[in-house]
Amino acid sequence: MSSEERVRDAINAINRGDVDGFLERTDPAFEWKALEQSPIAGTYRGREEVRAYVEEWLNTFGDVRLNVEELVEVNDHVLVVVRGSGWGKASGVEVENRFCQLWTVSEGVPTRMREYPTRDEALAAAGAA
Repeated sequence: MSSEERVRDAINAINRGDVDGFLERTDPAFEWKALEQSPIAGTYRGREEVRAYVEEWLNTFGDVRLNVEELVEVNDHVLVVVRGSGWGKASGVEVENRFCQLWTVSEGVPTRMREYPTRDEALAAAGAA
């Protein structure tokens, strides 16, 4: 399975609400750095922290979808342009946000993911800009 397929597989697990499935597809020390603009921004390391973050996110929003607009290998990373959507469970307000994820895959396993507000910022972080 290619790095791109592994990343898509992990994203699909989140879209199913399958937190265990997501964690099984990533390294035990997986690190997720959320968008700085996010209300629950931060860096989450390891299965416990990543689980808590993803579960909080899924509990805050209903019908969460990470719609992949672009997925391409860039240097040693996988760049994903995402259109996230859902609705606030407390407010009922629909939310849609376009952002980028830069995944690191080592020996076939996603080890890290960083989120960026723009494609240009993600490309610069990947050393491609």
